[in-house]
Amino acid sequence: MGGGPGGLTLATLLQLRGVDVNVYERDLTKYARVQGSPLDLHEDSGLAALRKANLLDEFKNNFLPKADRKKLVNEQAEVLFSDHDVKVEENFGNPIFVQK
Repeated sequence: MGGGPGGLTLATLLQLRGVDVNVYERDLTKYARVQGSPLDLHEDSGLAALRKANLLDEFKNNFLPKADRKKLVNEQAEVLFSDHDVKVEENFGNPIFVQK
């Protein structure tokens, strides 16, 4: 498994069950490429996994607000699709990020 949020959460959960885990990351830095798959952060999936792995506080201190937003543009930079105005800004309980 990789060293991204999903891989590290899985590794932690496996370790909590006594499994010996190795995490491999092939990139030299987090800036080498667009990183892998994000966690699905719904209450009954990714957030539940973060809670079970005791990683929710660390997640709250490090998440990137609005990283789940999408915008598609054409060659003239005309917006073809955007969900920026319709998505609720989530702060995952971190008081530093106030919803607007």
